[in-house]
Amino acid sequence: MTSKQWNEYAKPIVVLVVICIVTSLLLALTNQLTAPVIEENERKVAQAAYYEVMPAATSFVPVEGIDNADVLDVQKDEGGAGIVMKVQGQGFGGKVPCVVAFDMEGTIIGVKFLENSETKGYGSRLYEDSSFAAQFAGMPAESFAIGDIDALAGATVSSKAAVQALNTAIDAYNQLKEGM
Repeated sequence: MTSKQWNEYAKPIVVLVVICIVTSLLLALTNQLTAPVIEENERKVAQAAYYEVMPAATSFVPVEGIDNADVLDVQKDEGGAGIVMKVQGQGFGGKVPCVVAFDMEGTIIGVKFLENSETKGYGSRLYEDSSFAAQFAGMPAESFAIGDIDALAGATVSSKAAVQALNTAIDAYNQLKEGM
């Protein structure tokens, strides 16, 4: 290879490859350093939501035995106020997480939708506007359809994701109740 070929063809390729490798390593290192902080912040947000939907709770203990990928966490109040779950449904912009609390008789105490990737101004109203979630309080732990609720106007897919998430929580609650 001549000097001219090296300078015109090979050298720019080698430089770009080295830049890509260094950048990839720096991104991987940044991800490794920030992942535990992000995970801890997400845990704190979920814990705050647990107490928000179940204000009578004293402290929570994890509950095992639910085998569903959309059930992210199940906690039981040690004081007997009920069970709280973090679940998700598939929305337009990705997964739609929510926290659902049940009393021990099988009634939904509260629902809180967490921040998600739904379209701003439409599906994002799930977590921006608490009135949508408020309609579920007092409902029995029985599956329901999109036609049974006041869906968000212009956000049908997000509303269906909410129904899917809540039905996932209801199914998990009923599964737990059978084992109690």
